[in-house]
Amino acid sequence: MKLFRLTLLFSTLSLFAGAQIANAQDDIGSQLSKVSGENAPNYLSPFLSGLGADLNSGIYHSADLHSVLGFDIGVKFTSILVQDDDKMFDFVMPDQIQTIFGTLQAGQDYDKIISGSPTLLGGETGIDVKVKDTSPNVPARGQTIFSTPPGSNLKLVPLIVPQASVGLPFGIEVTGRFIPTVSLGDVGKVNFLGFGLRHDIDQYIPVPLPIDIAAHFMTQSLTFSDKDDKKILSGSGTAFGLEVSASALIFTLYGGLQLESSSWDIESYEYTDESSGTPVTVQIPGFSVDGKNKSRFHAGVRFILAVINIHADYSFANQPVITAGLGISFR
Repeated sequence: MKLFRLTLLFSTLSLFAGAQIANAQDDIGSQLSKVSGENAPNYLSPFLSGLGADLNSGIYHSADLHSVLGFDIGVKFTSILVQDDDKMFDFVMPDQIQTIFGTLQAGQDYDKIISGSPTLLGGETGIDVKVKDTSPNVPARGQTIFSTPPGSNLKLVPLIVPQASVGLPFGIEVTGRFIPTVSLGDVGKVNFLGFGLRHDIDQYIPVPLPIDIAAHFMTQSLTFSDKDDKKILSGSGTAFGLEVSASALIFTLYGGLQLESSSWDIESYEYTDESSGTPVTVQIPGFSVDGKNKSRFHAGVRFILAVINIHADYSFANQPVITAGLGISFR
């Protein structure tokens, strides 16, 4: 979790203030602020959307609900599989850039849209923006005036989720996910909370069925704050759907259809870049990101060895998700 927090913070600051405008004058702060405002959501969206998909994963591993006071406790590992269209976006340059060569204009002196710029999940090398050979500013021709922010070249966006469930009367099961506020030292603090309900559907069917059927609902939130408790990033996920399973001996096959949503809020904050020798303070406006996954179909398998359950599933969605889990279960 600490590595995740460091990666997100470093990558966000790289987008906002780490990209360097060569030979820029003292208005670099306002230029970077304009650039970040237009590009920040597109740069971070695939990563944050992936985290939202992770949150909405691993809710169940069987449609056979626990009996009254039956329970299971375990840990889920979830991760999206990064797709090619999550790795690049069109970076929008500011209309003007001030350099030692004077004021350069988008379209005339350099391209306004930089296609193929890496997102946070993309390649580790940004794209150099050069002055066009057709620019009327002859001394500036061929000069690199900007480099788009690099990505992290991630193949997965993982999340580890603790989960516990307990059976109640009337075919109801309650699920909880919880990480108390944990301090990561100078990196900041993290807090995670989730609550869900599942209900036995096949109890209403008067004839015996070879499968179990249930419905589920889950809502959860994840918050990152700095060491002074100022919130930096908060996200939420909501999912509901139908699930089925069939068991034989130690094996259970399960699957289902789920509707879901997730959203993330990046809080506004201030960052001072001292890499150029002259400290530049950039005001970063807050913004929101919605997850790509609106529905999914998933299928998986569970093995029960005494009270130990091991399970894994795959979700077919805009951002596919793999989930694996390990826990103890008393039916």
